[in-house]
Amino acid sequence: MMTPSGPRGGPAGGSPDGNPGGGWRRVLELAGSRGASVQVAVLHGGIPVLDGTVRCRPDALGWLFSASKPFTALLVHRLARRGVLGLDDRVADLWPAFGTGGGGSKARTTVRDVLTHRTAVPTAGPYPAAVLAMHRLEESVERVAAGRRRARRYGRASAYQPLDFGFILAEVARRATGRQWTELLRELVLAPAGLADVHPGVPDAELRRALPIDASAAALPGGPIVAAVLNRRAVRQAVIPAAGISTTARQLALFYHHLLTAPERPALCAPSSDGARDAWTRLPTRWGTGVQLGGTGRWCPLGESSTVRSFGHNGSDVCLGWADPDLDLAVGIVTDRASGHPADKRLLVRVSDAIRTCAVDHVPRC
Repeated sequence: MMTPSGPRGGPAGGSPDGNPGGGWRRVLELAGSRGASVQVAVLHGGIPVLDGTVRCRPDALGWLFSASKPFTALLVHRLARRGVLGLDDRVADLWPAFGTGGGGSKARTTVRDVLTHRTAVPTAGPYPAAVLAMHRLEESVERVAAGRRRARRYGRASAYQPLDFGFILAEVARRATGRQWTELLRELVLAPAGLADVHPGVPDAELRRALPIDASAAALPGGPIVAAVLNRRAVRQAVIPAAGISTTARQLALFYHHLLTAPERPALCAPSSDGARDAWTRLPTRWGTGVQLGGTGRWCPLGESSTVRSFGHNGSDVCLGWADPDLDLAVGIVTDRASGHPADKRLLVRVSDAIRTCAVDHVPRC
């Protein structure tokens, strides 16, 4: 069993001196090979087999980007299982402004359509403007309500919703229950999973642990601007349900361990696409009903070797959580990057494959 990382943020391991065994050490070295600050946590059968860091403290709170989405998705599935709402309920029945905004063309959009990225509105309005305003909740909700379907372009194909996914589902949950997303998330998701260090907006007392976003390796011209936005206190503390959760790799892995036995897992992982190219990301993607599914080949963040039963979610190609029910693996990977670099995207795939290989070949000897 792995011991905690050392006080200087060095790697954790299974040997008496606190260093990881050879296979897991190579996984950790690979994860940090592009110079990022990285945390990697792997649970096998619920037991930590890797809990290590490179260039950061083990308790640093990483910004999960879109790896935040499954937390909100599980909340919605949990509300559905309790009969508070239905996945095939129309969003507009709970939120009338959503159905009348954009000329009323969204009136038939269901909760399931949102969970499966089939709203035909990947982003309401220009995406850069949405990013710059994402920490202003009321403004973002109003923007989403006013958005117009782009059926001619997207039709019924999956078209990933980077930010609007969370704003819609959080508003649906609020209107169905009369309670805020943050309160519901803590009560129905975080507490049952035993997650005490997952923050839907970093509180004042924990801001010192927020891992600064680094855009030094960004491939896109806007990388430094994105990093500057994300490093603002107002953003790190904001309610951004699709992208703004901050936590550690340890806690992310524990979340996926929780999902492996959660009664909502079959519904959450119910396939909604067959691996065709997503109309927004342009990548082959197998969507579940709130998560990404494995088995899509070379660019699958869950690993090129992932099976169709693996599930998880990528966060801007720099953070990742996933689980493999056949291997009883739960994984969390957190970095400080805001990149857009193809090498970072490919690195996540390679790290996922290395974790799976190490687990298959060596657990518990790594």
